[in-house]
Amino acid sequence: MADANARYPRSLRGIILQDLELYPVVAVMGARQVGKSTLCREIVADLGFTRRTLDDRDTRRAASEDPEGFLADLGDRGAFIDEVQRAPELMLAIKAVVDSEQRNGRYLLSGSNQPGVGRAVSDSLLGRATYRTLRPFTLSELRFDEEHAGWSFLFGPNEDAVLEELTRRASASGELKWKDIVQTGGFPRAVATPQDQRLRMMDDYVEVFSSRDARELIAVESPARLEAFVRLTASRTGQELNISGLANDLSMPISTVRRWLEVLQRSYLIELVPPYSRNAGQRVIKAPKLYAVDPALALAAARENEPTGFHLETLIANDLLVWRDLAPARDLHHWRLSSGQEVDFILEENARLVPVEVKASQAVSYGEARHLRTFRERHTNVRRGILVSCDPEIRSLG
Repeated sequence: MADANARYPRSLRGIILQDLELYPVVAVMGARQVGKSTLCREIVADLGFTRRTLDDRDTRRAASEDPEGFLADLGDRGAFIDEVQRAPELMLAIKAVVDSEQRNGRYLLSGSNQPGVGRAVSDSLLGRATYRTLRPFTLSELRFDEEHAGWSFLFGPNEDAVLEELTRRASASGELKWKDIVQTGGFPRAVATPQDQRLRMMDDYVEVFSSRDARELIAVESPARLEAFVRLTASRTGQELNISGLANDLSMPISTVRRWLEVLQRSYLIELVPPYSRNAGQRVIKAPKLYAVDPALALAAARENEPTGFHLETLIANDLLVWRDLAPARDLHHWRLSSGQEVDFILEENARLVPVEVKASQAVSYGEARHLRTFRERHTNVRRGILVSCDPEIRSLG
């Protein structure tokens, strides 16, 4: 399904263009090598923006030593500044320009870590900027569809219409080998790499992050120990976060584990999906679930060869996160009671809920939907639950 020479569309493109009409500054965030620069260059080529990258040493020096002069040299048509976190001094200068001109679509920024750009945007450019997260390719994008298919139809009132839409999508996609999709992942370089080299390329990604990239965020005395932490975290994708367990396995203080988890979050390498609870009377497990940004990266980082159900769940989680990010009325949770009942995902849109359970099995039955039924019985704003599996037959289980 992956074409090394293809230019895949990104569902975030249209959102960014809308943002540039609404905000003076738009910042595009995401993991390293996820395609931020490529997407932004394509956008500004159509808009006629000036382009600068702070990966260039001379450009970075000019931006740091004379930020006002640097911005003046960009002209007044609009500018794209790549890897802007490398010159935090620019933020106040950008604020001054924005306040002076009062014009939307003035700057498009990109960066690879949240404190470098996200916090600066929040502090210096409050009300003047928004930022978007670019994630690895979705399955829709790998099929050359710029519009994300989404999950909102699952909230529809008509059961027959939902089943009809599921059947239509299944027919359009044909048979999917989810293990092949997991092993490909969604990082552009991985997609363009021959299949037998992908795991090695993603393994190198972990090494480079641990030995070089993380130093932009935190002082690390032992990159090798940080690398071990990244790999152990990747092996826990799709599972509830157990900070004490991570600390025990690596013989390190809990405070260090918390600090390093924050680094992975800020670098967009992991996402923590919070628990769902709207009823104080329920004894809900409070730990979030941890997901790697990409199932192929999780597989390679953990040095595992065979995808598991956790990797299938990670693949679905990342698609759900894209869906969540595209509209403010959406949210994503997981659910688990102390008595053991659990549901992998709770989709929320406009105060309505859809619980989604993921199974890698080839055949599912009524009994495997029992936790979905439990959730539905306890919440009044749930119309249906969804059991996603490898069973080829789409049907209602009750």
